[in-house]
Amino acid sequence: MAKIVRFNITDVVCESSEEHVDYGVAMSGANLEWAESMGEGIKIGIIDSGIDLYHPDLVGRVKKYRNFTGGDKNDVTDHNGHGTHVAGIMAANKNGRGIVGVAPMASLYVAKAFNKHGMADDLSVAESLKWLIQNKVNIINMSFSSNDVPNYYNGIKEAYDKGIIVVCAAGNNGKFKSRGLGYPAKYPETISVASVDIRGKVSDFSSKNVNADIAAAGVEILSCYPGGRYAKFTGTSMAAPIISGAAAILQRKAKNRLGRFLSPEEMRTVLCMHCEDIEKKGPDNSSGCGVFSFGGLGKKK
Repeated sequence: MAKIVRFNITDVVCESSEEHVDYGVAMSGANLEWAESMGEGIKIGIIDSGIDLYHPDLVGRVKKYRNFTGGDKNDVTDHNGHGTHVAGIMAANKNGRGIVGVAPMASLYVAKAFNKHGMADDLSVAESLKWLIQNKVNIINMSFSSNDVPNYYNGIKEAYDKGIIVVCAAGNNGKFKSRGLGYPAKYPETISVASVDIRGKVSDFSSKNVNADIAAAGVEILSCYPGGRYAKFTGTSMAAPIISGAAAILQRKAKNRLGRFLSPEEMRTVLCMHCEDIEKKGPDNSSGCGVFSFGGLGKKK
């Protein structure tokens, strides 16, 4: 079984009348790239708990959706809140209100694989991957953890072979030092994302001991919540979509400048080249290459 770990909810806000750039998005330096790329035309697949299709900050961003949990295939109601939050971090509209995502013009393809309890069976994840591959997405975000599952690992390998970037949350097992990264983040075809706080310090809960690739903010991140609301969540689930959004910006730039998209390994390299070391020089076992930013990391001391 795959499981979403919503590590903590610190606040739920009914509305936000002025547009807010969360510190996690600001740390990524995404705004420095928006003049050239907001991820327009880039398809990001989300395997999660569904989405609030009518949230003001997500209207127009969702291009296709499918329910793989049984019942009505068109019912992607997000009873958990996790999928809506992840979607907002990567692609909330830049519309003068609420919040803004890292790549606010990216197109979202939503695969609901997780029920209201945050649980999914292996088949629902595998079918989600198959559907996203069929829809020729450019990036897939997987903000959850499970055991090693050959059933859906085959889907990840197929995505990788087709040039799709697969971004995964490292996991929230930092207090269990012997456990290291969870799956699917542990698969070599994925880009695994650890969590840091507003100061750029690795979060205590972020999984360690087996190298993550990269780190991004994952503590008290403000994003969309069902019912047109906003909430702060904590976990590596929140760090991964920052990197998925950044990858969308980079793929749009690559297409504009090179006439092609970056391969998964090229994307891993470019993302790492935009990182700032926060521990020892070079890759380490808690933050990988360091904290990602297009510039202006702005860590608070």
